[in-house]
Amino acid sequence: MAQEPPEGAAQGVKLPPAGKYELDQAHTMVEFVARHIFTRVRGRFTDFSGTIEIADTPDGSSAVIEIVTASVQTNQEQRDGHLRSGDFFDVETWPTITFRSMGVRVTGDTNFELDGELTVRDVSKPITLSCEYLGTDANPMGATVFGATACTTLQREDWDLTWNMVLESGGLLVGKTIDLEIEVEAIKVG
Repeated sequence: MAQEPPEGAAQGVKLPPAGKYELDQAHTMVEFVARHIFTRVRGRFTDFSGTIEIADTPDGSSAVIEIVTASVQTNQEQRDGHLRSGDFFDVETWPTITFRSMGVRVTGDTNFELDGELTVRDVSKPITLSCEYLGTDANPMGATVFGATACTTLQREDWDLTWNMVLESGGLLVGKTIDLEIEVEAIKVG
């Protein structure tokens, strides 16, 4: 079902059919990984929405994703409460995180980089997501869907997420880098 690139487009690049897609929340994961002393703690956001516009060529495509900060979950109630507090996401003041794409670069047949702006706590910074297009198919209800992955590493202090605690050894309780990992399944709506 993947469309062939139009004449003049990068040869061999695979794309979903052109159109408007919405994230399928039941089959999309927005996750992050952070260090806690020595271990890696995995968390996720369970409430989000997003629209992806697939154009005839990759450079005409775009994406907008909005994440509800209060939906953060790490499978530990006390830590989740702390992440929702003013020390981290301050969900009462800043209820959403937003990503808006600003450009697409093809890096292989199914690989691309998505440049955009990430806004957290009213701080907007440019980021680049490394992405892979996984294919297009029809779901059991007959709707066209495509899959993709996206990942990047963020410096959390760039978005004023600076809370930390110095350990007896001089190390930090919470790592300064965050790995963002997204698994996307999007449904064609237009």
